[in-house]
Amino acid sequence: MDKLHYTFEEIDSNESFSNLAEVFNTTSENGLIRIPDNYGFGYIKKIKLDQGVEMRVWDFNIIKPIAFHKLSHRYEKDEKYFHIGYLLTTESLGLSNKAFPKLMHLPHGMNIVFFSSDTEMNFEIEGSTGLHAIDVSLTYSWLMEAFDESDDKIRTFIAELNEKPYPAMLLESCSPSEYRIVSDIYTAVASNLKSHLHIKAEVLLLIAEFFRKISSRSAQEILESKVLYYDKIMMAERILKEQLNGIFPGVDAIAKKVALSESTLKRYFKTVFNKSLNEYYLELRMEHAKRLMLEKPITVNEVAAMLNYEKVSSFIETFKKHHGYSPGHLKRKSA
Repeated sequence: MDKLHYTFEEIDSNESFSNLAEVFNTTSENGLIRIPDNYGFGYIKKIKLDQGVEMRVWDFNIIKPIAFHKLSHRYEKDEKYFHIGYLLTTESLGLSNKAFPKLMHLPHGMNIVFFSSDTEMNFEIEGSTGLHAIDVSLTYSWLMEAFDESDDKIRTFIAELNEKPYPAMLLESCSPSEYRIVSDIYTAVASNLKSHLHIKAEVLLLIAEFFRKISSRSAQEILESKVLYYDKIMMAERILKEQLNGIFPGVDAIAKKVALSESTLKRYFKTVFNKSLNEYYLELRMEHAKRLMLEKPITVNEVAAMLNYEKVSSFIETFKKHHGYSPGHLKRKSA
């Protein structure tokens, strides 16, 4: 299926929003993009809430998949701005960037995506699905004015994020109260039942709650490389690859080596690779066995012994289940 593409540095300006409309072969009117019937249905709406605060409501389903390519950007040389996205549904959205190049879906329960404007990101929405979310972009200057001196901890945290030479990114979970506010904003925009002032007040509540939560962390934790514990998950993958001729090292042993709890390791490994550690390890071993038989003059029995199988029949059964043919068939075919 053909994929739609939208590349942008920022999405706050009328020009960039009009460029997004062109992806759907339509135009934006008064900050509103209606998705044409031949692309799907629904809308994307942009609302300026304050000088330095823009919100978008995404409420659409599409026929074709679409990829959003966000480039690094700053309005001012010394100032980043920040995006907070609140997702009402997460199943159809995939994320990737340089720090985690493998496209992945959000872990269960994670429905807030936060990142700084200097982050390069790819967002993909699957065809025959949609996006139901709101996102808010906030300039550094606005944030520093919004949080007064009584919020010194939050102001210090935001200043650290702005000064860091690397992008900031975080996945977080909505609290029940946050989710209710997001749902209320989403519904209010769709129905036009509530005033602009009411919507602005609710968005400000969300912003305050979000920064209150994350400011208890160090700015060092809010790194794109830390998202989904990607660096640690890659370390776990390397451990599995080093044990292909041995036995599965065990989730507990891997978790200790990468300094994660077993539950966290299992959860995020499956998010990144869409397989459990055991499933991924078995796949690696069966691909390794196939390479051995194609590249070396060795027998099926010898490969089974190299992979530490006590019974050759167990190896043959596993190999056939994975590849759809027996190792003997592979040897005969490659002879």
